[in-house]
Amino acid sequence: MSQSIKQIKNRIRSVENTKKVTGAMQMISVVKLNRIEDQLFALRPYALRMENLMYNLAGFSDQAVSEYFNKRSNDSDSVLCLITSDNGLCGMYNQNVIRLAEEFLQKNQGKKVKLIVVGQRGLSYFRARQVEIYNSYIGLNAKFTQNLCDKITAELSQLFLSGKAGSVYLAYTYFENSLVQKATLQRLLSIEPKKVKPEEYIAEPDLKSILMDLIPKYLLIKMRLVFLEAFTSEHAARTISMKTATDNARELLEGLVLLRNKVRQAGITQDILEITSSAEALRG
Repeated sequence: MSQSIKQIKNRIRSVENTKKVTGAMQMISVVKLNRIEDQLFALRPYALRMENLMYNLAGFSDQAVSEYFNKRSNDSDSVLCLITSDNGLCGMYNQNVIRLAEEFLQKNQGKKVKLIVVGQRGLSYFRARQVEIYNSYIGLNAKFTQNLCDKITAELSQLFLSGKAGSVYLAYTYFENSLVQKATLQRLLSIEPKKVKPEEYIAEPDLKSILMDLIPKYLLIKMRLVFLEAFTSEHAARTISMKTATDNARELLEGLVLLRNKVRQAGITQDILEITSSAEALRG
């Protein structure tokens, strides 16, 4: 019986240590989430306004449409940029976006797809399955770096403009709120024209020149927003995972403490029974 109590005490100590670790990781994730969430919410309105401006200018005249809008003849050759995390412990965050990437590869089976992976988890997953990877970026650890983001944007744009790829797609996680994040597959290039609320502009020197300057800036802002969406989602997912782990450890701890008390009580009862039985034997 004493051995059983010792085992239970060891389990209690182990669960308490785990609870401390997950609790600390939860607090760290909350701090990181709040910090990057501010950047995301500050950039979203600016990116949306820039996008509307670009589509409005492109809609004024067919002559204003730049090469970024033109579909390539080799549309079967695509680039997929996949954004995952470098570390685990973030629930289904990586699985959801990897699933989208797998569906894209299966849909384009037999076609040439250049896979650009951001994050160690995505890189390890597709390497293990012997999927050809065009390029990879690891070690970001969900820290937004504008220079690296712009470097990846330049690489994607160059692949499209040089004709090495007919289209560019992004697979990342969109941040809706702290509890909901949605894996998303989105086409970046070529830019698909769409109608927005018409506005009047006076363009100098001409629409085409303005678009040629505006679109590369739009792509930079768009990719920065995508990375912020993905990294914010990662911190939110990890916060939820660590909170769940902490709550589970707390429940397990309560159960173990109750079990320890029951074992102790059973031991005391057993000792009393033995003493009573011995006394009765001596009387008899």
